[in-house]
Amino acid sequence: MGYRVVFEFSPLYELVNSLELFLTKRSIKNVEIGMGWIKEVQEKLDVASVDFGNHKEHPSFCYLYLLIWQSPEKENVDDFLKWLTSLQPGSIYEKLFSYVSESLPTDLAGIRDQYVELIRKWNNAYFSKIDSEILGMLRDSIMEWEGKTISEDPVQFVEKISGGLKIEQYDGLHQVILTPTYHTNPLIMISKLKNIAHIFYPIDIPENDPDQPSKKLIRLTKALADENRLRIIKLLSEGPKTFTEILQYFSVSKSTVHHHIMLLRTAGLISSYHTDECGTETYIYRPSGMQELQENFHEYLQK
Repeated sequence: MGYRVVFEFSPLYELVNSLELFLTKRSIKNVEIGMGWIKEVQEKLDVASVDFGNHKEHPSFCYLYLLIWQSPEKENVDDFLKWLTSLQPGSIYEKLFSYVSESLPTDLAGIRDQYVELIRKWNNAYFSKIDSEILGMLRDSIMEWEGKTISEDPVQFVEKISGGLKIEQYDGLHQVILTPTYHTNPLIMISKLKNIAHIFYPIDIPENDPDQPSKKLIRLTKALADENRLRIIKLLSEGPKTFTEILQYFSVSKSTVHHHIMLLRTAGLISSYHTDECGTETYIYRPSGMQELQENFHEYLQK
């Protein structure tokens, strides 16, 4: 019997997702809103004299995502903050212990207070002002998929939703949670914990201009417009390979190969496999990516 697939949406996920991106700038070069968004937000924060300090001093956001998931108050930021503030260290420990492999920090009350301050600052300075249509589209994106989880194989269903992320059944995995995101588009983020895997999959905001190609079509054509990336696709069409195995076939740097894989992965032309809680990613050619290219191209021509 396979794992259970569930959808989970809350504005708090997108709040923390955007906050983490702003503070850590993790993979910002591969995020479509890019450094321009960072600079724009920073200018507004400077005007408002809001200081978030050194991101290295902040606690792991992994704990915060877990607390959001378990919260009975996740539709409203203020309600969530009241709930989070009310949690005693023992309650926080109980909510994290079952899902986190490593030893938990001793100062859970201090971490809770840091979360409350960060969320309040970010919501007041940025998140409360974002376009409400973005959150509406994220919520609506779930509705077309929710009823289909029962009839499909969970591995194939997750791969379809995420655009190429395959989570094979492994010992202890009971549930995969799917959450749509906007700020880190087109990256697919995954948090693998005890018993659960939480996937944050990207959603494209539709273009209003009929002459403007969709972002999906642009990603697909850009990914194919390079000789080395075509060679990687051909290599992976012969069978799954790890990053190290792919690297052996090319006389370029690790960072260059990583860049190529990232573009192919976010375009949906290759799949990445996860076969256990902490295992190495394995990549393979994704034939349905070419079908998506054809569909997106014809859709663009018919606008």
